[in-house]
Amino acid sequence: MRFTRRTLIRASFFIVPMRDENGGRDMYITITLQSDVPWEIPVNYNHLLQAAIYRHLSPEFADFLHNQGYIVDRRRFTLFSFSRLMGPHDYIPASKMLVFQNKVQLILSSPIERFIREITQVLLMEGIRIGSHCLRVTSIQTEIFKVDRSVIEIETLSPVVAYSTLLRPDGRKYTKYFYPGEKDFQRIISDNLVRKAKLIYGANLAFAPVSINSIGDFRKQIVLYKNTIIEAYNGRFILEGDSRLLQAAVDAGLGGKNSCGFGCIRPISR
Repeated sequence: MRFTRRTLIRASFFIVPMRDENGGRDMYITITLQSDVPWEIPVNYNHLLQAAIYRHLSPEFADFLHNQGYIVDRRRFTLFSFSRLMGPHDYIPASKMLVFQNKVQLILSSPIERFIREITQVLLMEGIRIGSHCLRVTSIQTEIFKVDRSVIEIETLSPVVAYSTLLRPDGRKYTKYFYPGEKDFQRIISDNLVRKAKLIYGANLAFAPVSINSIGDFRKQIVLYKNTIIEAYNGRFILEGDSRLLQAAVDAGLGGKNSCGFGCIRPISR
């Protein structure tokens, strides 16, 4: 596993580096946000972060990602993921609000160069609005994680989702969520990565399935996304398979609903 890191600071004029000396792309950005006063956000804030991300893309590109996306095998992908907000905070049970202190970080990843370029440029110039709160962007650190092996260890920065839409006997649809260790969890994660890799590397390529195994205990997290209850899992996992599939997981996210704030992962160096 190789990685390269850069830090960009606010400036009146800047050039965002999109390739390193070996021709790789910066697909992984850590945004440091600053507020002069503590600020509140609902504990279920995924939709607010998602809206903030789309607002900081050009209107035509945001519309494309939100309403069309990248299609393969009749499935639609947006090919980006984002982490939870990371920083000191308090939880207020009565209002179900999180109160963040002055500094927080947010991580975004995508294999789409335009996504990284647009959002980096706009954030540095304008800052970001999350819900009703306007935050300054004090730095953006860009990284390249080059997967050059068939086994990697990762940790989740936002929980991983594996689900299927099934039919009840009366014909009504329902969503079934799977947990790490279930056969269907592994199958769904692997099939999802194969489709992402086809979009990134070529639709005519064939890939063997990826295996995913948890390291130690995993933690279930229930997230209310708008009006939908989603079951997801945090933890550390070992991924084994074609390095291009593992690269797709790092760049585009692991599992489903990545653009809703699920499946952002980070490789663990060893």
